[in-house]
Amino acid sequence: MNKKKFLATLLACVMALALTTGCGGKTDAPAAPAPAGGDSGAGSDSAGGAYKIAMIQQHQTNAFQIAVTEAAEAKAAELGVELKILSADQDAATQISQIEQCVSEGYQAILFEPVDPDGLRDAAKNAADAGVVVINIISACTDWESAGISAVSYGNNVKAGETEMQQVADLLGGKGNIAILTGPSADAGGLQRMEGYETILAKYPDIVQVVSPADCAWDTAQAQATVESWLSAYDLDAIVCENDGMAVGAGNAAGANSGIIISGVDGTPDGFEAIKDGRITGTVSQNGGAMAANGVEAAVTLLSGGTLETNVLVTDNTWIDSSNVADYE
Repeated sequence: MNKKKFLATLLACVMALALTTGCGGKTDAPAAPAPAGGDSGAGSDSAGGAYKIAMIQQHQTNAFQIAVTEAAEAKAAELGVELKILSADQDAATQISQIEQCVSEGYQAILFEPVDPDGLRDAAKNAADAGVVVINIISACTDWESAGISAVSYGNNVKAGETEMQQVADLLGGKGNIAILTGPSADAGGLQRMEGYETILAKYPDIVQVVSPADCAWDTAQAQATVESWLSAYDLDAIVCENDGMAVGAGNAAGANSGIIISGVDGTPDGFEAIKDGRITGTVSQNGGAMAANGVEAAVTLLSGGTLETNVLVTDNTWIDSSNVADYE
C-alpha cells in the first residue's frame, strides 16, 4: 500500500469511529427522576429529586407536639420526600425568619403552625407569592385563604371545647364550682376552645367559675403550681384544661382519685397515662399526628400537580376516659 492510499484508509477509519461514537457508541447518564407527579420547579434539584418540605412548629415541648413531629416524619418517609422540622419556640419573629429562610433555601412547601395568627399572614403571603405551597397545620392564620395559604389541616377547636365542657357538665350533673386553665392568651386554638366552653356554660347557670381562667402557656409545671395555689383557696369540683399537658399538671397537684373532675384536650400519651392512674378524668383527642400527616400529604398532592377535594382538612374529636383509653394507647 502506497503512502497516499494508507492515509486515505486511516482517515476513513477515523471518520467511521467518530460517526459510531456520536450516534450511540457513548450513552449519556439518565436525568435524575422528577418527583412523583410532575416537575416541581424551584428546588427540584434536591437529593434524589425528592420534594423539599419544611414544617415549622410553634414549639416542641409537650407530648402533643412530639406526636405531630413523629407523624410528619413517618408520612414524609412513606411518600419519599425530604422533610425539615423547625421549632419557633413560641416566638412569632423567629417563625417569620424561619419561613423566609426556608424560602431562600428552595423549600417547595412550608407547613407551619402560626404562633400569631395575625402576625404571620404577611410571611405566609410572601412565601406563597414566591411560588411555595403554604399549608397551616393545627391552627390557621387569620383570613388564611387571602394570604395565599393553600390548605389548613387542623381539628375543630370550638367543637373540641364544646365536647370537653359538655362531658364535664354531664359529670357534674349540671352544677358545681369549676376553674379553667388556658394556653397563651393570643393563641387561636386556645381562644376557639374557650369559645366552645362558653357556649356550653351558657346552658348551665349552676356551673360557676369561682376564679378567673389562668394562662399556663400549655405548660405542665405552671399548671401544677397554679392548681396547688387554687386548692388552698377554693373548693373545686372540676378543672377544665385547654390541653393535656396542663391537665396532667392539675392532676399532679390534686393527686390520684382526688374526686375532682379534671379534663384536657389533645389525646396525648401522658394524658392517657394520667387517665389510667386516676390523676385526670378524660381528654378530647383531636389527633395532632393526623393533622401533620394530612398536611404533608396535601403538600405532596399539590406539588405533584394534583388537586385537593377540600382545602380544609379537619380531624375528628373523640372523648377518651377510663372506659376506652386502652383503645387509643
